Amino acid sequence: MKKLLRWLASALYGLVMIEVLIMISPFAFYWYSLYAPTLQGLHRWRATAWMEAFFLPHSVITTSPLLEFVRWQVGTYAFSIGVLAFILLGLQVYFTKYIRKKVAQSWVYSRVRHPFYLSLAVAAFGLLTMWPRIIILILFLGMMFIYYFLARVEEKQMEAKFPDYAAYRARTAMFIPGSPGGKLFRLFFGWIPNRRVGLAVSALVVTVLVIGGGLVLRQVTIGHSATELLPEDRVMAIAIWPMPADKIEQIVSLAFKNPQVQAELAKESGAVFTAHLLPENYGMISMFADVGTDHRMFQHISPGRFEYLLTFVLPFTRRGMKHRIMGTPEDGYSVVFSRVDEPGRPAMTLDQVTDLAAKMTPVVIAEVRGGDSSLPRSDRGADPKIESVTIPPRRSFWGDITMPMF
Repeated sequence: MKKLLRWLASALYGLVMIEVLIMISPFAFYWYSLYAPTLQGLHRWRATAWMEAFFLPHSVITTSPLLEFVRWQVGTYAFSIGVLAFILLGLQVYFTKYIRKKVAQSWVYSRVRHPFYLSLAVAAFGLLTMWPRIIILILFLGMMFIYYFLARVEEKQMEAKFPDYAAYRARTAMFIPGSPGGKLFRLFFGWIPNRRVGLAVSALVVTVLVIGGGLVLRQVTIGHSATELLPEDRVMAIAIWPMPADKIEQIVSLAFKNPQVQAELAKESGAVFTAHLLPENYGMISMFADVGTDHRMFQHISPGRFEYLLTFVLPFTRRGMKHRIMGTPEDGYSVVFSRVDEPGRPAMTLDQVTDLAAKMTPVVIAEVRGGDSSLPRSDRGADPKIESVTIPPRRSFWGDITMPMF
């Protein structure tokens, strides 16, 4: 039983981690050739396609300070703290077990019985905020349940092996000091006479609340993103950085009027589109279209490559990471037009673009330069103009899989 739970926990933890970590590895392209069929399989049916959606902002900067704080501070520091705690606690556990020949009950273990699992959960939560697919949220939740039952199994074994462990268990919280989880369980589910039934009911309620909360966060993210509907063009325009609606409309309308852009979009009969306004120095354009950018970040070893990896474990060493990833608000934009589809719906309307099952396919990219409409007319400089038009492959750099719209 213990081995099975450990295997399941490790497998789920690996799934939570892997999509985030491979995005920064030199093997990302090759791994996605294996991973992509799974995501493509989920997107074949409406019943499962929703699990590929993202519930927190990833490709845009929102107007919500709370969402941005969770993304750039809470998530990255949670991952860092979790990883460092995992290493330190591992050293303590193995030193106590093999050198002192006893059970670890000092330091953090004097306050909680399973800080090792807690550190893994904190690190996984940090990864979840970095690449927030709903399916990753579901896997994370499953991992939490398995950690709980694995901890219970281990405690029974410890009580049988160490007589004093029962007293230690009685005076020490399981995961969080004060045992808030246990208190909530007794408050809401203590009336259920059978404990196993109570645990099953509580797990079901927690699952509904967590997934429901994720869906609410998705709506909050959409509501705080800079968007503008252009019904006459069948386009929802989405700006990476918040900007006035008239500026969004000006840039997208200019791009849409280009003959080459119109010709490509006209081939998509009856389709609706997103038009993402990416800053000229946006670091994640390959999520929207394969433009030939080399994302194998460690193809050549250098101090800069090492520093990039180091920032994931020590986020306080980051200097300007947000702008390196998201670019900066400026007068030059890549306007990426993508067709939006979802399984089981041959034709979509513009108000269905943000459906959970929606998936983008890049069609055409227009490079727009000049003319900032947010400034007084006398300070705008040259009128904006189309510098070039690109017809990308109908996929992102990672292949034909669902990528974040927001």
